[in-house]
Amino acid sequence: MPAVRVSMQVSSGMTMFLAEELLPLMAGLWPASANQLDGNVRGVAMAWGLQLSGFTADQITDAVMALASDTNRQFAPRPAEVKAAIMTSLAVSQPVVPTGQTISIRACEMEATVRVYLRVGKVDELVTDDAVAAELQSILSDKRRAGVTVTGRI
Repeated sequence: MPAVRVSMQVSSGMTMFLAEELLPLMAGLWPASANQLDGNVRGVAMAWGLQLSGFTADQITDAVMALASDTNRQFAPRPAEVKAAIMTSLAVSQPVVPTGQTISIRACEMEATVRVYLRVGKVDELVTDDAVAAELQSILSDKRRAGVTVTGRI
């Protein structure tokens, strides 16, 4: 039974970038790895291309340059190290989104009004702004303690 070879494809643009820009750059930055990088350019480019597919040339170059800033490094990084450096830089550059529950200040005000109405028995004259404000402060402090983010302003 003949073995079925699955051919993994790397775009021609990525191959050109790797062969003409990245590998010579890395050979210049890490002369101890020059023979390894130049010896099998096609194989090295395929390995790098498959590992780093989905990233732009700028992201790859920036990650290699960041790794080159380590003066103790003697050999060129492996593709997995470059990928990790890219992922780290992406994680740093993405804004932090609040996690957990969020609620608007208006929803808290409605909840405070309902609590006051339930407490006084649905009589409009007994529901004062001061009672609602006091209940709102109680609700806000409970929400803060529970780690809920309150959005909006009063």
